[in-house]
Amino acid sequence: MTTRPADAAEVTRIAVRAAGLVPGVSVVRPAEVRLDDRSVGLDLHLITWYGHSVPAIAETVRAVVADRVAASTGLHVAMVTVTVDDLLVPGVDVSAPATVSAEGG
Repeated sequence: MTTRPADAAEVTRIAVRAAGLVPGVSVVRPAEVRLDDRSVGLDLHLITWYGHSVPAIAETVRAVVADRVAASTGLHVAMVTVTVDDLLVPGVDVSAPATVSAEGG
């Protein structure tokens, strides 16, 4: 059974958690959530690890986030825009947390 979240903060939480599960994603920062009665649009910013295909990660994040938000809320996901802001190099960059909360974004 799906339930509708009370607000954009709940949609943000679901999206950030889902995106953070994608292999190669280090940090997820929500940029914007556009929510109405039947649909939602999301903009996310990511930091990924060197050695992973950026286009593949972006497409996987789009699909995973759209599926998870739709399943959890019953809303139609009209758009998920993914921007990769940085690329971390193993052995050079320090590991970051898997996700960043909406409040920390």
